[in-house]
Amino acid sequence: MTPAVLANWLQAINEPHVILGYGSLMNADSRNRHSNIPHHGIAVSVLGFERAWVTRSLPEQQTYVGAYQCANARLNAQLVPSHLDPSIQQREQDYRFTPVSTDQLRLPYDDTVNETLVSWLSERQVWICETLQIHPADNDFPVYQSYVDTCLAGCLELGGEAIAREFIQLTACWEHPRINDRESPEYPRAASVSRAAQNIIDGLLHEYGY
Repeated sequence: MTPAVLANWLQAINEPHVILGYGSLMNADSRNRHSNIPHHGIAVSVLGFERAWVTRSLPEQQTYVGAYQCANARLNAQLVPSHLDPSIQQREQDYRFTPVSTDQLRLPYDDTVNETLVSWLSERQVWICETLQIHPADNDFPVYQSYVDTCLAGCLELGGEAIAREFIQLTACWEHPRINDRESPEYPRAASVSRAAQNIIDGLLHEYGY
């Protein structure tokens, strides 16, 4: 990212909050259509949190990725500006919004861009959706492929296979029951994912044995 690209991104934003999107919020199509968040995300790493397939949605009978505090862990995410309006709070009802300091963030850009971003972030409240309870997926609360596709397609659109690989590598509890619902997505905030992207996702998951 260049300083000019960052300047254009910042100019379009008036939201006072920033969510560290590390699951389906990484997908622009999903967050735009289902959470009314029009902005592109910016890649970032978050220290002190681990991501795993452990967030159970009782009404949706599915398991999603969740983040929980873990001293030596990190996860990859995106900076997602938000007003924290009722729709996003309803979307993230299985999580609590936990504040994160800029000291916990690692930005992968040059010094000028990083300094500008840190200064901008210091004037806003940065949140991560911390999972309320840890429940690994089981047959009653499986993982649906449309949710996996939504997350990994968001990674692909942001930074290609490298970001998608990072998501896979930095996520625990991949040994879970998973249902292929691509023909009729059961995840209520599923993104539109192309066949080409699905093929890449399948290849990556196969490579890692998932």
